[in-house]
Amino acid sequence: MQEKAAAVIVAAGASRRMGRDKLWIPLAGRITLARTLDVFQTSGLIDCIVVVTSAERLAETRELNKQEQWDKVTAIVPGGARRQDSVRIGLDELAVHHPQSRWVMIHDGARPFVTSAVLEAGLAAAQLHEAAIAGVPVKDTIKQVYEGKIQATPNREHLWAVQTPQVFSFDLIHQAHHSALAAEDATDDAILLERLGHHVYIFPGSYTNIKITTQEDLLFAEAFLRG
Repeated sequence: MQEKAAAVIVAAGASRRMGRDKLWIPLAGRITLARTLDVFQTSGLIDCIVVVTSAERLAETRELNKQEQWDKVTAIVPGGARRQDSVRIGLDELAVHHPQSRWVMIHDGARPFVTSAVLEAGLAAAQLHEAAIAGVPVKDTIKQVYEGKIQATPNREHLWAVQTPQVFSFDLIHQAHHSALAAEDATDDAILLERLGHHVYIFPGSYTNIKITTQEDLLFAEAFLRG
């Protein structure tokens, strides 16, 4: 029997770059957060879901869950000041109520176009390596810049754009989020393991697995949904 994973959906951001809450913006008639949760709810690989939302959206998220009847959503909790704080809160919730969880997928609520194939690839990679994150090779030439001046041009063959889900051994990532090195800011969960000397592997994500961050992303998302 195939092992399953728990999921922590991170949906507590302030959406400062968007200027409005991107998770609650309708995409072709269905809000972003609902589209994201649909994927995890319908996946046969997921056995439980913890949603970490903002304190301001807590009641609305719980009401949405009630309306949608997502039976895999076992907890909806308020997040912290930083993304990594919100993830830690979600992992703590799993530790208390689902201590049997062996694998966990951490996913941005603002990535509604993740597919079941990506979830499957992520779990398979994590089972091999204990820590694996979705990503795609960069298409553009990347310049390292300081104070407006180019410092270096990294070899594009070695550069990947990182996405979610990021899939881990639950015990490993839970401990990393409670390590002393977690006090420093981390833009993703893999960084915490990298700081502790653990190897993190990458598996293929998708170029359509975008994070809704700007108005241009919304336009792309609407176009994608309408074919």
